Amino acid sequence: MSKYIQKISKGDAESVDMDSSQLDLASKYVEQQVNAGHIPLVYVFVVRKGKIVLDKYFIHPKVVDQGIKIYSNSMFPIASVTKPLTATLAMKMVEMGNFSLDTPVAEYISEFGQKGKNSITPRHLLTHTSGLSDSLVAQNGKPKPTCFDEVINRICEQPLMFQPGTDFSYSTPAFEVLVTLIQKTSGIEWEQLSKELLFKPMAMTNSHFNTPKAPIDQAIPLFNRAMEIDLSPHDSGLELHHHFKFNMGGGNGISNPRDIAAFCQMMLNQGSYNNVQILSPVTVSRMTEPQFQWWDSGSKLNLQEKPDFVSQGLGWMVRNKSHYRGSDLMSPKAFFHGGAYGMRAIVDPEYDLITIFLTSAYHDSSYGNTRNCSYYPWLTHHHYMQQIFSNMTYAAIKK
Repeated sequence: MSKYIQKISKGDAESVDMDSSQLDLASKYVEQQVNAGHIPLVYVFVVRKGKIVLDKYFIHPKVVDQGIKIYSNSMFPIASVTKPLTATLAMKMVEMGNFSLDTPVAEYISEFGQKGKNSITPRHLLTHTSGLSDSLVAQNGKPKPTCFDEVINRICEQPLMFQPGTDFSYSTPAFEVLVTLIQKTSGIEWEQLSKELLFKPMAMTNSHFNTPKAPIDQAIPLFNRAMEIDLSPHDSGLELHHHFKFNMGGGNGISNPRDIAAFCQMMLNQGSYNNVQILSPVTVSRMTEPQFQWWDSGSKLNLQEKPDFVSQGLGWMVRNKSHYRGSDLMSPKAFFHGGAYGMRAIVDPEYDLITIFLTSAYHDSSYGNTRNCSYYPWLTHHHYMQQIFSNMTYAAIKK
């Protein structure tokens, strides 16, 4: 483990072969976007070769007027950036022999085998190829779930969109099934397990899953298009997933830039951080490679089908032969994940680079609840900003 950076620390850009003036341009671009009212606030964080070379945040004046301040330990709602954290714990269970990636989940959770789901495996859940829908709202005329157990019961009753392993459809509920599987096979509650196996050994003191004891209310609030805080998004229609309030594995986690960067550094370190081996190097390699070859074929390769999430590793999005969703300039080895509130984290082993873009913005409810980004252009613009910022960051690499 000694050959790896065991803790990220502040450093000079030039000392790790990056152009500080180019990084200044990247941060100024983000600042301009905030000041223009295109986004309420942003925290950008860049690490190369273990050194923090960019650590800045910007807040729109209208957001500042609402009493919002950002500190180094401020926590943000990270939405689907929660998924790689859950995937890490799932793979830890695989390493410990608690379950196999290709053993049907129904062998561990019998009630999950309803309505054709008996062949779904943890690999399908981790890669969004299970056939589970992303929505559980008012299924069969039932009211919205009111707790995590009801969410799981609803998922068990849900029919499939397609046969597992034959297609892709982004599914947050799949990661809630993973939480149940991990808890059942380990015999440990989610909060305790995540602290013991991930957050505590990595000193991620400002990171939490959405558990009853988590300080979710201490995170930076979410803002609507008018840059106003909405304290009841699940009731007002701002939330994309009406069951999301109770999710623990697929979203609703909270963290901050330094913690996320530490987690990403662990992945760059082949599973090691803070002098602790979190995952085996072999496990990290399997997590960050494409799991199904059909992602690089036919209309998927031509971006005619589901271009947002064309290729999947185990809990991470990975490059395929044509798609560069994380950044136009990232290497073929790069892996990344985004979140519905405008977050993105990119990890690039070829350049020993981590880029993090954190914000806190809902889509505008007037555009409707749909995953087609053309219907909520505010979020589309956030993704565009992330792409431009990442490109400008890559351009700072001198060698």
